[in-house]
Amino acid sequence: MAIEPELCPWLADAAARFRYLYPDVHLSTSEQSVTLTTSNDRMTTLVQDFMFCLYRQKIYTETLPLRTMLIEGVTGFVSRSA
Repeated sequence: MAIEPELCPWLADAAARFRYLYPDVHLSTSEQSVTLTTSNDRMTTLVQDFMFCLYRQKIYTETLPLRTMLIEGVTGFVSRSA
């Protein structure tokens, strides 16, 4: 399946999460595509779940700075790594 170029930065992290969730599915990635191989007839569900992992990783990464600032503001604790 082809992956939109704007989602490619999160492809590796999404693939890692998907491999954890579905260890029985063979997954290979290239720059803008993903190939899923499995022995049963659940391909539609697997594609849907992979796209969910990809969008979830995108949202997680994009909202991490906001969540960090919110936690620091509420707790008064500023990250030592900043």
